[in-house]
Amino acid sequence: MLSTNFYLIQTEAGDMIRDVKSMLRISILKLDDMAFVPNPSELQFYSRYKDGHLVFETVNIKDYLRPLVASALQWYAEYVGYPEMHISSEDPRPVVRTVPFTALANISQTVE
Repeated sequence: MLSTNFYLIQTEAGDMIRDVKSMLRISILKLDDMAFVPNPSELQFYSRYKDGHLVFETVNIKDYLRPLVASALQWYAEYVGYPEMHISSEDPRPVVRTVPFTALANISQTVE
């Protein structure tokens, strides 16, 4: 049985998982609704849910709270009725690769 110390709150940015005892906070955002830039100081996990993608990002994570993150995410999956939710650290968004522009040869050469 999973811990009952977790609960869900609604914020302006989206939902958030909280832990009563440790005060662990994990923000839940819909990737398809916004431009998301991961915070390098936090942990990010991704999942496909319904017709879109979710990102779970810790908020002010402390090292001693890291082991609780997996339990919190498992609790969330069961809470929303999708216990088989696949959660990964891999960002599912396609990587946009830019190709450097190379100038063509001087096209203003005169033809004799």
